[in-house]
Amino acid sequence: MSSHKFELLDEEVEAALDQVTDKLQFGVPQCKSQEERKALLSEIQTLLKDAGDSLLEMNIEVRKAPEDYKTTMNSKIHRYQNELTRHQRQVDQEQSTLSHMSGRLPLFSNAESNSFDAAIRKQVQHGTAILERTSASIARSTVIAVETEQVGTEVLGELGTQRETITRTRDRLVDADGEISRSKRIIRSISRNVVYNKILLIVIILLECAILGALIYWKFFMK
Repeated sequence: MSSHKFELLDEEVEAALDQVTDKLQFGVPQCKSQEERKALLSEIQTLLKDAGDSLLEMNIEVRKAPEDYKTTMNSKIHRYQNELTRHQRQVDQEQSTLSHMSGRLPLFSNAESNSFDAAIRKQVQHGTAILERTSASIARSTVIAVETEQVGTEVLGELGTQRETITRTRDRLVDADGEISRSKRIIRSISRNVVYNKILLIVIILLECAILGALIYWKFFMK
């Protein structure tokens, strides 16, 4: 199965790309100034860099994974890379447009700058909240993974105990089968002896009857 680290990196990349998509679709169009847009694009660029670093680590984990899981893992990485490239092109286009506009537009007033700073702070707070939720999700996943590992260890221990019990039971059954086989041989031997004894007893009785008849004949008929 895929590594626990790969799954955590997967969650991190997916969360980062979701934030980038949200900022590009809704955040950038709502920017009211160049400074606000520049700050937002800088945040997006940081998220893309973090996602790229996580993808590199995911590639390392793929090389360690079993062959049966590499295809699925590589497919996921390829999809993230395509999405990362697409977002990077959007950011490059936005930055190029911003650079072109900055050479033509006048400087903003102090009041506008304060408004832009407030908007930037709001955007940063929004991004921080998303990161906190992502961290909480990763922490929950880690706890679940640890609990699952503990349960797996306990199950393996129980299976080991049961295997020993089954092995001992099988050995006892083999011994019992041997004892039953010996008992059957003894019973057959006793049965044969009983038959032989019956035959011998019948022969003796017949001999005694013959002798008794002979004596009676000799005593009463020969005189």
